[in-house]
Amino acid sequence: MTLDESDLKNGLRFIVGTWRPDYVVSMFSNDLAHIPAADFKTDDGSDLTALCFVFTEDHAVKAFGSPDGKEYGGKWEQTGWSDYKLDLDAFDEIPEGPFKEGVRSLSVQDGRLVLGLAFLAIAFMKTEEGVVTEEPDVGDLTPSETDLAMKDIVGRYAVARANFYDGENFEMLSRDEAAAALEKMIAGGQIEAGEAGERLGSVYDTVTEFTDDYKVKTWMPLPASVSEDDVRAALESGEIEEVSDGMFLTETKEWKAVNGKYYYNTEAHREIFGEVKSPWDELAFDENGLLPFGDGWMLLEKI
Repeated sequence: MTLDESDLKNGLRFIVGTWRPDYVVSMFSNDLAHIPAADFKTDDGSDLTALCFVFTEDHAVKAFGSPDGKEYGGKWEQTGWSDYKLDLDAFDEIPEGPFKEGVRSLSVQDGRLVLGLAFLAIAFMKTEEGVVTEEPDVGDLTPSETDLAMKDIVGRYAVARANFYDGENFEMLSRDEAAAALEKMIAGGQIEAGEAGERLGSVYDTVTEFTDDYKVKTWMPLPASVSEDDVRAALESGEIEEVSDGMFLTETKEWKAVNGKYYYNTEAHREIFGEVKSPWDELAFDENGLLPFGDGWMLLEKI
């Protein structure tokens, strides 16, 4: 299976640390009872709690507490959402076959790492978190001189296509396609003509500007009913921040170029399973020269 970057990051955070046996299950038991690892004695009189795996973020692993008293090193890799492979030095002496494949395989079950050892399944519990170096957020990266010279994105952009409701579904529509869909909705009594015009304008009349000083500005046309005195009063009161060429500024964000790529700060708070995600989205032109923007809800075209 193919694991994406998020899968690998989550898998890394999960496994890195110290793991010790929690319980053992015998495949020969009638009820598959969980036998505490401390109660499961080995031939030399010790118990399984002496066994320990330490996984590190560089994909190295160390095994302690084996019956021969040796320490073994090796590597680990993630092979699935909840599967890992071990490659310990100790395995070199084990013949290829089902037994070796079993002791090399780890699966995640109920938050434990489970290792198969012949007719036994040993469930390991993490007893100590390891160190996982977090990658710096885009907002914390400093652009290089090459990055600072990246200014091709600077300019004003109109909405070429947008995710627009056509009366039945949301589709990526051009302005003309959206207008035609609204006409059908008006004819079918789904929407009033005035509301249709407002909906069309609120999406397709916006202009997005990437400025030379790393600002992302969103502009909307001033309503025809607004007088110059109204505009002046709104500017003086701070109700609107800026007016230019018959348009007023609705919001200002920021963009930057780092590591040869463009990004902009959505300022959105994102959290997945308690983990805060970056508010910075990459900006990359598609094969048609259009710029996906706003979580991909619109495609911008330079004007």
